[in-house]
Amino acid sequence: MRSKHVDDSLFHRVPKRSVKMEQVYTEYRAFLYRFFIKHVKIPSLAEDFAQDVFIKFWQNKDYADSVESIDAWLYSLARNHLIDHYRRLSTEKKYQEMVWQEMERHTNAVIEEIYKKELEDRIAVLLQSLPRRQKEVYELSREKGFTLEQIAEALDISPNTAKNHLVESLKFIRAGLK
Repeated sequence: MRSKHVDDSLFHRVPKRSVKMEQVYTEYRAFLYRFFIKHVKIPSLAEDFAQDVFIKFWQNKDYADSVESIDAWLYSLARNHLIDHYRRLSTEKKYQEMVWQEMERHTNAVIEEIYKKELEDRIAVLLQSLPRRQKEVYELSREKGFTLEQIAEALDISPNTAKNHLVESLKFIRAGLK
């Protein structure tokens, strides 16, 4: 990374707050770009990261006077920027996975609710086609939870007749749902 034109004494030869940023940028830009492109493989991202390092460098230019090696400092800034980038990606990926799982769970619940509603609607249409007594037996059994004995008592029919009506209504509904 050592430049031919800029040496570590650059910071010590110029007065405080007058670091030759343009010269540092010119001499180290290519190095930083190569460093980042090697790791992120995306030219625009590598360029952005190199710019970010120079911004960090400039924001900490007061520290530059105490730096012994500009090479080491810029490398350290670049390495830390890359580590931060991968930490952010890791956090974002975990968050995205969590969001996708929640969306999938919610979507499945919505789809199940839609299927349930469609099934209920189809059954309601089929119930309209049943003979009156079969419809009454079905509604008492499936919608109100009556036992065959309770249905027989409520409709004043035998439990066996209630069972036959229920069996016939269920056969009709199953056939209609196929």
